[in-house]
Amino acid sequence: MDLGIFAEEVLEAVAGICGDTIVETHEQARHVLDALCQRPGTNTRELAAVFGLTHEQLARTREVSRLKSEGATAERTRWEADPVWANLCASDAVYTWNVLIERINQAAHWREEFRELANAEGDEDGGLSGGEEAENASIAGSDTMSVRAQDGVVAEVSAKTRAKARDLLAKHLDIAPEGLRGHLTRRLDDEIFEKCPADKDYRHCARSITANLRRNPMLAAGYATGRVPPQWLILADEEALAPRMRQLQRRVLRVESLKEAREDEDTAGLRRKMWQVAKATDLAP
Repeated sequence: MDLGIFAEEVLEAVAGICGDTIVETHEQARHVLDALCQRPGTNTRELAAVFGLTHEQLARTREVSRLKSEGATAERTRWEADPVWANLCASDAVYTWNVLIERINQAAHWREEFRELANAEGDEDGGLSGGEEAENASIAGSDTMSVRAQDGVVAEVSAKTRAKARDLLAKHLDIAPEGLRGHLTRRLDDEIFEKCPADKDYRHCARSITANLRRNPMLAAGYATGRVPPQWLILADEEALAPRMRQLQRRVLRVESLKEAREDEDTAGLRRKMWQVAKATDLAP
């Protein structure tokens, strides 16, 4: 799915359900998630990937939502029948709703922040001098900033590394004006550094996002036009950042694999013979 269009649809759904683009409670998050899952053509696996969840977590959360819609009696019966499973579903539901609240509020705040960045880009300086000062301030002290990894080895993220990463990210945001491009690049780099302060993790995350922006022009355009928040690029699963054709191919493979898994042994053997004939593997003397 296109993350830019999806983010707009999410905010529209939130505005229709909550009356505002901000989600504050688990009850609101549950209704928003139900609305997103009931959209025509929604793929729940891709929906989970956008929010950085697993498909199993989303399925257990929907189970909790279904029981809540049936009433307290159904919830109590479920807890009495299998308390371990019910507790697992409840834990995943709380985590999923918290993630959903965070992602939706990030998209809502990013819309306002992008508007401010776009207005700042239209100033007399074109955002260049102020942008250079912001860039120097954001990476100041990076040479001395370090974190201690789990194995006790200190890994540093240098200013040179962050500068190279920003240059790579800026190459794929050419749709935005020069001044705005600098603001967007710095904003994305700050999010990467916040999530991955270690040098090794920072390099891996920056290269991964750069590759996804290069392979998926719609993703780069969505971020450059202010529809996709930078946090979504960092926290979403790689499957959600893939090009549309790649996502459709994965969907077809899953459907075919599910059909094969439901076949009995006789039907599976017949299918294998059909593929051998189609590939002409038995024609050689």
